[in-house]
Amino acid sequence: MSKLLTPKYGKNKIANVLLKYNYQVKIGDILAGTVVGKERKEILINLGLKQAAFLPNKEISINFNRNQILSINEFGEFIIINYNFNTNLTIVSFRKLHYLRLWERFKQIDFNNMILFTKLKKSIWGGKLVEFDELNSFIPNFHLPKYYRRKNTLNKILTVKILEVKNKKYNIIGSSRLAIFKKQSPSLYIGLIQVCCIIGIKPFGIFLNVYGLKSLLHISEISEKNIKNINNVYKKGDQINVKIIYINNTKGKVAVSMKQ
Repeated sequence: MSKLLTPKYGKNKIANVLLKYNYQVKIGDILAGTVVGKERKEILINLGLKQAAFLPNKEISINFNRNQILSINEFGEFIIINYNFNTNLTIVSFRKLHYLRLWERFKQIDFNNMILFTKLKKSIWGGKLVEFDELNSFIPNFHLPKYYRRKNTLNKILTVKILEVKNKKYNIIGSSRLAIFKKQSPSLYIGLIQVCCIIGIKPFGIFLNVYGLKSLLHISEISEKNIKNINNVYKKGDQINVKIIYINNTKGKVAVSMKQ
């Protein structure tokens, strides 16, 4: 980091108070300060301490350019993320404080009956990342329709229902499958007969598209007669009539049958 002269605090009332009482900062403290200088790798912030604090470029913001959000003499709040008692070197973050406040606001929302729309941001092991107001949410593959599991679906819009918000690790778990189910559930009831498309065939049964949901028609529910090889009777793309025999509102699953 570049070494710059510590700014004068004569006109900074907060600085005078902190110096008067010899305030000792600690990691996690939130202090108000003013931008007093810009360097290539950091911005200098006057927090009213013995010397200016450093705001590294990576700690400025999640999405914005530093020149767009912080200018000389601009006043704001920052969180202490590192402090050296021997050298009085203070590292602050605007990004982390912004993130913590977004998180606190997010936790207060009641997501029970809410369906959100978002874009697929990134593919990671086991699922996809999406973003809600700069907060990342993980959607496991088994909570994604098959189409969205492909690599070329980034930036595609999908519906998501929040399943879990983990406070300790700042984790948000979502489900697109359950979001689709919640949208269609008012139209679903046991006994409903629906024409569905076969999207896959396995030795143990047929996978169908039921109102946008992947549903299994087990081989035991296809016919009263014994079927040895399903592929001899049906093929992918066939349209068949099925009856809904089971609905799980919690997991967003539907079981169907061809039996009368």
